[in-house]
Amino acid sequence: MSTANDPTNIVDFGSHQDPRNERVGNLLERVCDTASEQLKTLGNGMFERVDDALFDLAEKAENNAVQTQYFDGMREVRKKRALVERRFLECIRQNLSDMATGRQPPQADMTPAAAAHGELSLVGDSELEESLAIASMTSKAQGRLARPLYAVNQRLSVICGGNKITDAGNPIGPGMLCSAFRTAMRELDVETRVKLIIYKLFDRYVMAGLDTLYDTLNTALAQAGVLPRLRHEVPGQRPGTAPPRGQVGSNAIAAEDAASTDQ
Repeated sequence: MSTANDPTNIVDFGSHQDPRNERVGNLLERVCDTASEQLKTLGNGMFERVDDALFDLAEKAENNAVQTQYFDGMREVRKKRALVERRFLECIRQNLSDMATGRQPPQADMTPAAAAHGELSLVGDSELEESLAIASMTSKAQGRLARPLYAVNQRLSVICGGNKITDAGNPIGPGMLCSAFRTAMRELDVETRVKLIIYKLFDRYVMAGLDTLYDTLNTALAQAGVLPRLRHEVPGQRPGTAPPRGQVGSNAIAAEDAASTDQ
């Protein structure tokens, strides 16, 4: 994937902040750079396996027409891989910029249950299949990563001046990452069956690696003084584990800095 330092992908978070909050801009830039670098690595691992996966399926195809679709998909991915990778990272950086400036982020596509009840009845079958794949990946990852994702949400809320960050509205949460990848996949002119194979690989090699990303971000932000004592339990799972009221606000970073210094 293209590097996070590519000038075409740089977002100046600090330019949208009060000059007194330069540290906030620096923290957001650190989040963006860390996410971009780790997702770039995970994406590389995924794309290195796409060619082999499509070739194996082509060899096992039930007829020539299906085999041709897989071979055409291989050629298309080889040709546009860099474009898809770049578009994916651009979407993530733009979503982070929108969050930093308070613009309403796009929400994750849809749950499998909502799709199954016909809420996507006005779109074609291929769009429905993609939406179901995205919703399934998102739901599985959010359930598996509930604790570290909750901590990331809380810390991003602090950085953004107390604006509540939810799973669905977190630019580096599973839902918006899947949506960003779906946007990037629109660069490929391939059959739906090929797209679904790529989504499966995205789930296996990118979504499965989000543990490391969230752990890295939580550690880095805690060390930088953003809710350093926050526990990673989701409210409702264990009593008393939510951040204290008043700590998710514009003064939370300074308050937590002071608290950690006093320990």
